[in-house]
This record gives sequence, C-alpha cells and structure tokens, in this order.
Amino acid sequence: MGVEDLAVGQAGRILIVDRKSRIRQETAAALRGLDYHVDEVDNGDQARALLNKSSYQLLLAEVSQLAGCGFEFLLGQEAILSSTVVVLMAAASSVDDVAAVMRAGAADFIQRPYGLDELCLRLEKALKVRFYEHELTYLRHERNIIYRFENFIGESPAIKQVFALLGRVANSNASILISGETGTGKELVAGAIHYSSPRAAKSFIKVNCAALHDNLLESELFGHEKGAYTGASRQRIGRFEQADRGTLFLDEIGDMSLATQAKLLRVLQEKEFERLGGDKTIKVDARIISASNKDLAKIIREGDFREDLFYRINVINVHLPPLRERREDIPLLAESFIRKFAADLKKNTATLHPEAARFLQQHHWPGNVRELQNCIERAVLMSDGSEIVKSDLLFLKGICQEGEDEPDPLFAIPLQGLKLEEMERSLIVETLKACNWVQKDAAVMLGISKRVMNYKVKQLGLANARWLKNR
Repeated sequence: MGVEDLAVGQAGRILIVDRKSRIRQETAAALRGLDYHVDEVDNGDQARALLNKSSYQLLLAEVSQLAGCGFEFLLGQEAILSSTVVVLMAAASSVDDVAAVMRAGAADFIQRPYGLDELCLRLEKALKVRFYEHELTYLRHERNIIYRFENFIGESPAIKQVFALLGRVANSNASILISGETGTGKELVAGAIHYSSPRAAKSFIKVNCAALHDNLLESELFGHEKGAYTGASRQRIGRFEQADRGTLFLDEIGDMSLATQAKLLRVLQEKEFERLGGDKTIKVDARIISASNKDLAKIIREGDFREDLFYRINVINVHLPPLRERREDIPLLAESFIRKFAADLKKNTATLHPEAARFLQQHHWPGNVRELQNCIERAVLMSDGSEIVKSDLLFLKGICQEGEDEPDPLFAIPLQGLKLEEMERSLIVETLKACNWVQKDAAVMLGISKRVMNYKVKQLGLANARWLKNR
C-alpha cells in the first residue's frame, strides 16, 4: 500500500485519543466511512500501549490527554513523529500546550468545536504533506545512488571512451547532445552529468518531447498564464523556470516540431522567454542536455530539424554505443541486474552460469541495455536455482527448444531499415546472378516454382540480354 493511498483513506491506520466518548465515536465512524482503519482510546496511557505495539499513519489526539501521560512520551520518540502524522485537537484555552507539540513536529492543530467534514479534509491534507515530504527525502537520497558515473558498468573500449568524455564535460556548462539507440541509457547519462556538475544541488528536469503535441509541449516548456487558451484555468510554471540554475533534459528532441524548435532556439540564444498568453519576460539560466535516437544530421537534410538549433544543442556530442558493439560488457551488466532483482524479488539467485553468459552475448539485443535488464528480471523471477542457466533464457529465441543453437541471420538488417519490395528484388536478382540468369535454376534455389519465378520477374520488371537471345 502506497502513502498516496493513505492520503485518500484506503486502509490507512488512525489512532484517536479523546476522553469525550460521543465525539470520539462520531469521529471514528466518519473516518471508517472513508475506509480508514480506526482504533480509539480515551487516555494517554492506552495510546502509549498501542503506539508501542502497532504502526499508525496518523495520531489524532486531544491535547489534554497527551499532557496527562506526559509530553515527553511523544516528543522523546523520533520514530513516532517521523512515521506518524500527529494532529491535535484542543479548545482555545489549551493553546500553550499545543504550541509545545507543534514545535516538536506535530502536523496540524484543530480547534474545537469542529465539523466532521472539515476534520476529514484537514487529516487528508496532513497525510498528503507527509507523503510528499517522505517522497522528496527518498528521491534526494536515491538520485545520488542512481546517477553516479561509478555505477555505470562496462570494460569495453567503446564504453570506456564514453566514460572518459563524461568525466571531462560534466563540470562545464556546455550544451550536450546524447545520441544512441533506444535503451542505451541516455537518461541515466544525462542525470549523471547533472549530479556530477556544479548544478547538482538544483533541479534536474526531464521533458519527453515525443510524448506531447505541439501546444502541450510549449506549455510544458514555457508555462502559460491563466486564460492563455481554452482550459487554462490557472497559471502554470514551465519546465524552463523549474530548471533555473539547474539542468533541463530534452529527451527525443528530434521529434520536436519546427515551430517549437524556433521558440526553443530563441530561449537558448537570449536566455529569456514569455509564458504562453503572457507578456512578462522571464530570465532563465538552465543547462540544456538533449537526447535523440534519430540521426539529426539526416533529418536536417530532410528539412525536419533546424540546423542552427542543432549547433546550439550539440556543443558536445556523447554517443552511446549499442549493446551489440560492447558484447564483453553483457555478462557484467547481467550480473549487476541479477543482484538487483534477486534482492527485490527476495530470491537466492546470485550469479550467471558461463554457458548462459555466452548465450546472452550471442543475442542481437535490439532493445539494448533496457532489453537485457527486462530479460534478467524475468530470468531471476522464473529461476529455481542459485544461478541463471541457459535454460532460464531460452525465451529469447521465442520458439527454440533447449539444446538448440540459435541460427545465424542470413543477412544483417541495416539500422535505417529497408522496404520489403526492395529486399525481395535484391534477393531475386542476386539469386539469378548466382544461377547465370537461368530462371528455373534460380527458382529451385529459392524454393519456388518456375511459374512463380516468371511472375516475379515480370512484376519486378527484370530483364537480361541472355533472355532476349533465347527468344
């Protein structure tokens, strides 16, 4: 159960301490109606016993009852105030006692008499605030673990070159373009650059340019004023403002429209912009890190990306090699993922069998490191032993049985792809050449009938001087 659920009352545990039984029982009934689990006691000693025995998300207490069992009990236990939201109830005459607990970390104070609707809203708000405090603390801790260069794994020459470049550029303010196929870890590299830079204490803001339509992307980047367009019911602060003095990561920038590219270029040049529907100029200092799995030079030639913007974002280029070009790193990455998922799934899987490692190195990995991570997660989940063996990985073949070797591909598909018609034409022409342009021999080699070969020759408009002589 997540803390977000507790904020709306799904099975959150609440302890009520109140000597007035009627009010206590009415309050408990109202909270149970919102799906909270509620315990209720009428004095501080009983509350002490329950808090020492069980965990509660919220303590709703009458101040006089806490005072009756000693404030020291509550204020002296950091574990209670760190994991339990404390909300106090008191009459105006008890304000001095309330102040002592509020200074110690109580979340809210509700003065009596109160309405049940108001009480429920205040409790929900207090739980949400605590949830976001915990989430922020967690993320601040985790970011320094996740986004570290030393956590990147690889011994291959290709990835070592990347690590060396990252170490040189992290401390600068230069704009960086990270290129590479999907799944190679572009976002992790962007985060590591930020958290290794002088801007690490400020925000690292991410925007997926491919996920939003033009108008939504502009609003996301620059923000908008209330009434800027239909549905803009309030002011919105854009990602550029949020990234001020920090880093803005523009993922899949190659999918950004030309109109939005022009507005982005102006911000990069002038270091200022206006929110949509506004006329106030906002100054901003944000480092730009961009990423794309597209060949930006190619789409510039096609007219779909601005050349001047390309030069602005591509002061430093970091290219992440696909996994198939760093196969020696596959066992290292796999072992790292095994440790991670074994801990998450509470499995005793600890290592990778050498045969399984060789099998992984033979796979093409079109999804790169992300595909390998998903593969290892599945293997750890399904494995019954202390190591991953080849049989745990045969799902990579799709239809192969254990013991079968994966056949080598007949030919390599170029990264830019190809059309089926072009591939068929090339295959037939090359087969005809190999058979000295004898159609019946080529048909046998391709496993088709002579009639089908004749049809394909006519369909593709193939011709050869030898055929004309035989007429």
